[in-house]
Amino acid sequence: MVARYKRSINQATTMLQIIIKKKLTADALVDFQLFLLQKIKDGERGISRCKEIAKTLRLEKANDRPTRERSKAIDQEIKKIEDKQEQYKYIIYIWKCFGDSIPFHFCDKYALKHLLYDDQYHVKETAGFISGKDGLKNEILFLKEAAKHDVPAVLCDLTNTLRHGDVCLLGASDPFPIEIKSSPKLSSRGAKQVRSIFEINSFFVNDKAENFRNIGPVLRRELIGREKNHLTVINECIARSYSEGTSIVSPEKGIHYGVITTFREGVLDPVANMYTQMIILNDFKNMMSWHPYIPFTLLLDPQHVYRFINGDITILIFLDLQIFKRKFKKAGMHINFLEDHHWYAQISETGDISKGGFRVSRQSFLRLAFEFQSFSWALKQNKKHLRMFLEEIDMPGRTMEIPKDWLNIDDGIPT
Repeated sequence: MVARYKRSINQATTMLQIIIKKKLTADALVDFQLFLLQKIKDGERGISRCKEIAKTLRLEKANDRPTRERSKAIDQEIKKIEDKQEQYKYIIYIWKCFGDSIPFHFCDKYALKHLLYDDQYHVKETAGFISGKDGLKNEILFLKEAAKHDVPAVLCDLTNTLRHGDVCLLGASDPFPIEIKSSPKLSSRGAKQVRSIFEINSFFVNDKAENFRNIGPVLRRELIGREKNHLTVINECIARSYSEGTSIVSPEKGIHYGVITTFREGVLDPVANMYTQMIILNDFKNMMSWHPYIPFTLLLDPQHVYRFINGDITILIFLDLQIFKRKFKKAGMHINFLEDHHWYAQISETGDISKGGFRVSRQSFLRLAFEFQSFSWALKQNKKHLRMFLEEIDMPGRTMEIPKDWLNIDDGIPT
């Protein structure tokens, strides 16, 4: 089974590379998705079998009055079945990471993240199993029709990130989700889905909204220049780890990447200090919580993808918050790092948020780790945002009452 799984992952990696390098027509995109669809359905059937077996075992324990030894054996069998069910869930998640590669290859990642959340800015629940889904045949027909017109599209259920719409058109920088309905009559749930999609598409078209997911007004701002990252550095670091066991590299001051295939004692000591945050990327893959970042299937070189999925390599990111703080100060800004579920940092000009500033979400800041983003480039973005915020602070609708717990923040990190 392991060998077959490895072959399937390598096959998916090859198919994805064909799409990225545009060696074939849009038909390759359809074939890739039909491949993923079959693999996801296989995983769903595995979950269903596990549930049936566990149900039968629980009924035996409840109704047949088994001996103590048999009761203990039943509990052990149920535990094994539940572990196997979790393995199937993980496998499905991995296939959907490959599915995420499609929209993230064609569209702007900052736009795609909006398709993950519901109207309260909570992660929207998944639609459930694809197997047996009403309307799936029509979605596939739509996908094939888009391919005939050379318009890239993706089935949303093949992804972890796209949770609005059934099919998403990817012909422009902003995604365009569409509901495919087999009946002209809409249920209340269907009508809500259509309204949510209309709101998202309107936001993309206008780059603003007076009330977007109960927050407003909301503006979209263009980033400065082309985003910079260290993909070459991390992939070279991974390659070196195959011979060195543990490889450490610093693409810029304040950031270290570590890759472990065989751990060497003490090798990480020079990069760890009391102000360094260590992020183990494998943990987020294993917990199935990588999204809505660019999927690792697009970030890692093809020869590294299966090794990372299988846990043969461990990728560590070290962020030195003290160095970051010094770099912000040198750039004329003040940053305080937060111990908060949603917010990662608070940025202002002087350290006094009452005179103007903003907060950066954990999701945004940790692109430094998950996407190997350049800190120097991210610093310029934050400086631009602060300048624009201070320039617009007196404009109608651009101010807000500062929460009391935003005042007098001090993370205790010296500069």
